[in-house]
Amino acid sequence: MQYQQMTFNVDNTNTIILTSQVIEDKTAQSNASLEDKISDAKKALVLAADMSIKYYHQPLILTYSGGKDSDVLLHLAENCLKSDEFEVLNSHTSVDAPDTVYHIRNTFKRLNDKGIKATVHQPKDKNGNPITMWNLIPEKQIPPTRLRRYCCKVLKESSTPNRICAVGVRAAESAKRQGRDIFSTIEKKYEDAKFFSLEHALEVHQESQEIQDDAWDCTLIKTMKEHNDVVVNPIYYWSDEDIWNYIKQNNMSVNPLYAKGYKRVGCIGCPLATHHQVMREFNDFPKYKQAYIKAFDRMLAVRKASGKYDTKGKWLDGNSVFSWWIEEYKYNIKGQINMEDMLNE
Repeated sequence: MQYQQMTFNVDNTNTIILTSQVIEDKTAQSNASLEDKISDAKKALVLAADMSIKYYHQPLILTYSGGKDSDVLLHLAENCLKSDEFEVLNSHTSVDAPDTVYHIRNTFKRLNDKGIKATVHQPKDKNGNPITMWNLIPEKQIPPTRLRRYCCKVLKESSTPNRICAVGVRAAESAKRQGRDIFSTIEKKYEDAKFFSLEHALEVHQESQEIQDDAWDCTLIKTMKEHNDVVVNPIYYWSDEDIWNYIKQNNMSVNPLYAKGYKRVGCIGCPLATHHQVMREFNDFPKYKQAYIKAFDRMLAVRKASGKYDTKGKWLDGNSVFSWWIEEYKYNIKGQINMEDMLNE
C-alpha cells in the first residue's frame, strides 16, 4: 500500500518504518518469478476492467505503441479479458518508422477480426485539421527537446481523457519511471500524482462495493467516481528479461525493428533517444530527416515573422537547425539545455 495514503497520526519513526516496508514490497515484486508477475498483471487488468465499467461505464482502454511492451500487455489482456471489456488505442504520431506502422496495422486488423475494438487516434486542431509533427514544430517555433517535449503531450497524451488506461510503462525502462506503482492518478503536475499498489486497489475497490459512504472513499476511488484520468501499469515490475521470456514462451510476433537490432521503437528523432539511436534512425529512414529539415525551415519562417531571431547565428536554415539539434543529443546529456538560450530571442 502506498505509504502517503497512511501517514495520518504517525510520528517520524513510524513513517520511516512504513517507507521501508514499501521499499521492501517493491523490491519483492521486482524479484518475483515471471509466473507471479503474469498472475499479478492479469489481476490488475481484470480489476481495471471492472473498475472502468463500474465507475466510467466504458471499457478499459489499452494504449498501444507497436513496441514489445505494448504487445505483451495486449497478449495478457486477450488472455484474461472478454472482447467487450477492453478496447485498444494507438495515437498516430506521424513519426513512427514504417515497420512500426505496418505492425500496428496488422495487429489492429487481427483484433478487429476478433471483435476487439482497435482504433488509431489522429489528433486534430480546433478546425478539425490533422496535427502532425511537421505542422506542430512551426506552431511551437522550437524543435522538440527533452525540456520541451510538447510532441508527447499533443500527439499522445490527449487521446484518452477521463478514462482508465492500461499502459506498458515499466520501472526498468528508466530512472524517471521508478518510484511509481501499478495504479496512479494523472495530474497536471507529475509531482501531484498519487500511486497505489495492486493490493491497495483490490482492497478499496471491494470496500467501495460494500460501504456506500462517499466520505469513506480513498483518493483512487474518489478519482474514478469523478471520472478523472487513472492509469494502470500491469507490467510495471517486469524486467527486460521478463518481457523477452514471455514473448518467447508465447511465440509472439513483435515489431520487425527488433530483429534489425533496434532496442527501442519509438518516434524517429525522439528527444529521449541517445545520439547513437537517432543517428541510426535518420540513416535508416532518410525521408524523416528531410521532413524534419523542411519543418525547421517553416519554423524559422514563423519565428522571423514573429520577430524571433537566432542572434548566435546557429539557425540559418532548416539544415543548420537539424545539425544543431543532433549535436545537442550528443553533447547535452541532460537534454538540449542550450535551447533555453534561444527561446526568448
